Amino acid sequence: KNLICNGLVLAADGKKMSKRLKNYPDPVELIHDIGADALRLYLCNSPVVRAEPLRFQRKGVSDVVKDVFLPWYNAYRFLVQNALRLEAAGLKPFNINDVDLSKVSNVLDRWILISSNSLVEFVRQEMDGYRLYTVMPYLVKFIDSL
Repeated sequence: KNLICNGLVLAADGKKMSKRLKNYPDPVELIHDIGADALRLYLCNSPVVRAEPLRFQRKGVSDVVKDVFLPWYNAYRFLVQNALRLEAAGLKPFNINDVDLSKVSNVLDRWILISSNSLVEFVRQEMDGYRLYTVMPYLVKFIDSL
C-alpha cells in the first residue's frame, strides 16, 4: 500500500484559506477562466506534493498555461499544419502509425523520437515513484528544446 501526504495550500498572504476570511480564489471561476489541467499541473509541480506548504497564487496557474500549455499547443499546431500542407501538395495523409521508426533517417526526426520516448519513460518512472514535482521541469525543458 502507498500513503500520500500533502502539504497545506495556503492563501497568497500565507494564512490558512478560510471561508470566513474569503482569502482564496473561487475554484469554479479559476477552472472556468484558466482551466482544470493548468490547475492540476500547478499543484503537481508545487511544494504541496512534497508535504510542504504552498502559498497559492492565481498567477502561478496562469504561468502554467503560458509556459507549458501554449508552447506545447504551438508545437502540435506546427506539426498539424505541415502535415496538412504536405497532404495538400499530393503526399499521402500523415499517420504516425504508418511510420517505421527504425527506418527514420533524418537526424532531427530521430532526435524528436528519442527525446519523446525519453520523456514518456521519465514521466512514467517519476509518476510510479510519486515524484510528481520532477515532471514539470523535464516537460518544460522538452518543450523548450523543440
